[in-house]
Amino acid sequence: MATDSILPSGFEDLSKYASEWIHATEIDRNRFRVSCTLPELQDFYDTMMPRLESIANYLNDYPLDALPRACANLLELALMTMEVAPAIEYYNNPDVPNAVEYEKFRIYPLRNNYSVVDEQSAAADNS
Repeated sequence: MATDSILPSGFEDLSKYASEWIHATEIDRNRFRVSCTLPELQDFYDTMMPRLESIANYLNDYPLDALPRACANLLELALMTMEVAPAIEYYNNPDVPNAVEYEKFRIYPLRNNYSVVDEQSAAADNS
């Protein structure tokens, strides 16, 4: 993933997670979560949870059907936080203990409720 404009201004401190923690689908977020160690999840959780309100406030200024890529990246980090939270808050484990094995668990793909706009095309359309 390219690193220029990867996250909006004001969220540069979260860029250390960008290359590994940004995933566009629930399936990918779930797969990534169970591949992490508990200390990795805890570090991500501890960094992201205090930022969720500022992330939500920032993203409220953008329509979900036309997010710039940097905003979508920020949203996907917030969604990953929601994926990680139960592992930290309830299970103390990257996977759900005493449940169906991860490999047998099937997540049915859903269409994202947001769309990413190509900023270069949008700029060209506005000129």
